[in-house]
Amino acid sequence: MEADIAFRYEIPRTAQFLRDGAYTRVALQFPDEMLKDAAAVARALRRELASGGADSGVRVFVMADTAYNSCCVDEVGASHIDAQCVVHYGHACMSPTSNLPAFFVFGKAPLDVHACAGTLLECSRKSNKRILVLYGLEYAYALDDLRQTFMESCKSNSGNHEVQYAEVLCSVMSPSSSTTEENKIPQSSGPSCNGDISRNSESATFLNNRNGMECSSSTQKYSLAGMTWNISVEEKMEDYFIFWIGQDSSAFANIVLTFNKCEIGVFSSSSFYV
Repeated sequence: MEADIAFRYEIPRTAQFLRDGAYTRVALQFPDEMLKDAAAVARALRRELASGGADSGVRVFVMADTAYNSCCVDEVGASHIDAQCVVHYGHACMSPTSNLPAFFVFGKAPLDVHACAGTLLECSRKSNKRILVLYGLEYAYALDDLRQTFMESCKSNSGNHEVQYAEVLCSVMSPSSSTTEENKIPQSSGPSCNGDISRNSESATFLNNRNGMECSSSTQKYSLAGMTWNISVEEKMEDYFIFWIGQDSSAFANIVLTFNKCEIGVFSSSSFYV
């Protein structure tokens, strides 16, 4: 049980983030479906911090019934206990924070990587479109294994193997309103972003807020449901077949509504449907 909690809730990585930031008051934000594990996660995190020689004065507070949607970081709730940072569990929309740094733990839902890679290969052989792999963030941990397994399968199979994988937007976030040194997130904790995640510095860039899309002279960058990916300015999203990994969730609904002209296939629990 303890090993499972440490794996699914990334206890060592979370503890390292807290040590690096020297945080002593930490808010743990859980969605309803993960709340049953909250006490075990808090205990495991305290043990991990103690084993690494962290100050025994570190206090963790569990937050539930948040003021916003569970995908958003609840800075209001965290401020009630004077938290210095928020560890956010479960799916995250990556809305920028204003005052507190946030660390994201998406969870690790089971995935049959070989079955998923086989289905992806079959789609790539049948479709005349490029494949774009999108997913619930709880499957992000398995993407490297999926890429490798798919590439191995391609060596002995012919067909259209143009597959693109979305990336997680970030796993740590700095508040947009702060430039103080103590709120800067160490790069070692994972991909990071600040509050200005929907902008870049290119003067030729414009933002389509409806689709979370940025355009430069050569690429279109999409950011949606906690993921980001690029396509050529000469392409449209309708040119892609979306291969979704995950359940019928709010994130999936967001993808379907935003890209309603795209053909979408869903891989969930070793089954696939279009």
